Amino acid sequence: MLKQILTVIFIAIAVYIGVKFNAYFRKSMQQAEQKAEGPPRYAPGKLPGLAAELEPAYEDAKKRGLEGLREFLGKHRAEIEDPRLADIQMDYAVLAGRANPDEARRVLADIRPRLAPTSPAYKRFEQLQKVYP
Repeated sequence: MLKQILTVIFIAIAVYIGVKFNAYFRKSMQQAEQKAEGPPRYAPGKLPGLAAELEPAYEDAKKRGLEGLREFLGKHRAEIEDPRLADIQMDYAVLAGRANPDEARRVLADIRPRLAPTSPAYKRFEQLQKVYP
């Protein structure tokens, strides 16, 4: 009787260890796949922050002018990171500033808290700050 109880306990322990090992193995494989994907790829020669897949849409939006950039930012803002987001917003500010300087000031005020002096887009930001104080 004792032998049968011990056999059942050992089988239960073996099944428990197997389930735990399986869960650990799946989790480690999932983490390895995420590391293999790596960070989003950016277009070469451009500021980081815009995925290479969005680059054609951005170029198309620039060709369409102010309205195109406004739509692009409205649609993809959550997918773009600084410093490229700030750079795109500065493009928008330049286009908007021709007809509406207050809109350009608003956009620059939105950029100001996010942009550090060490950012590659900071020099351009300073130049635009002088144009739209």
